[in-house]
Amino acid sequence: MTEESVVTTAQRLQPQLVTHFMKLIQTNRLAHAYLFNGADGTGRQQVARTVAMRLFCQHVTAEGLPCGVCAECHRIMAGDHPDVVTVIPDGQRIKVDQVRYLKAEFTKSAVEGNQKIFIVDQVDRMTTSAANSLLKFIEEPVGNTVALLLTANKNLILPTILSRTQIVDFLRASPQALTDALAKADVAPSQRYLLTTLTESVSAAQELTTDDWLKTAQTAVGQWFAACCAGDERAFVRVQTDLVPLASNRDRQGVVLDMLVQAWHDALRQQTAAVDQDALAYPQVAKASQQVAQRLSIDQLVAIMTLTLATRSQLAGNINFQAILEALTLQILAQMR
Repeated sequence: MTEESVVTTAQRLQPQLVTHFMKLIQTNRLAHAYLFNGADGTGRQQVARTVAMRLFCQHVTAEGLPCGVCAECHRIMAGDHPDVVTVIPDGQRIKVDQVRYLKAEFTKSAVEGNQKIFIVDQVDRMTTSAANSLLKFIEEPVGNTVALLLTANKNLILPTILSRTQIVDFLRASPQALTDALAKADVAPSQRYLLTTLTESVSAAQELTTDDWLKTAQTAVGQWFAACCAGDERAFVRVQTDLVPLASNRDRQGVVLDMLVQAWHDALRQQTAAVDQDALAYPQVAKASQQVAQRLSIDQLVAIMTLTLATRSQLAGNINFQAILEALTLQILAQMR
């Protein structure tokens, strides 16, 4: 992504926030710590980068935006500006060594001027001890520093950090806007609705469709769902043979769990009215979805939805992914008897 496109993307996704932060910088009213709360695809990284560029840009435009072409903007985008410190998770977590590095940088003054900015993406992936260490430096900033903490879910952030930062909630893209963008990106019609339930980012959606991963996952989850609806105990076997191989890392495990939720949401939506197939996450098993919606009461479907939604918190609690799926399958099969 080029420097110009970062600013352009930030403006397109969050025009009001970009204008707001450019005015804060222009009038020297920028606070020392912000929490950018926005789902993937809402532009939290691009807005953070635009703020950093604006602080150091040598040729601010007439609109008050960073130019994106000066030496300072280039250095920030290349990740080699000494006064712009960025930390992202190394694997699944922000690790101890990264926190030590961050703490060391927080104690230093700016190298080339009087301004220093810290960008910590996916701050919710810090351990509690690491987050508490970060809190100390938010409370006691050294010199003229600004900390931008980025997360997709502020509910996972320590209350002490929430209370000491200015929370900025990013506007979500509308499902229709994302559907239109997916159509332009040549994503298969049968996958578009499902993708709008999983992400708000076209780039993230395209990543899920790479090498037909989503198509394979949609088929596997659909078959597992149909087996569950039929009370077929082979649904339990499908966990190990079909579902577990889909998730090679924690992120993909979370996506698979979200996909299970949408399968049952299809059925729940069909309790009260017919739903067009292009508005279903799993159009290939629409008949099974409709039949289970007619056979089970709304209370039973809600109970299954509640069980399925709970799998996300179980995953966050480091329960084994296969064990989560197997326990869920047995509970659902019990509802079918």
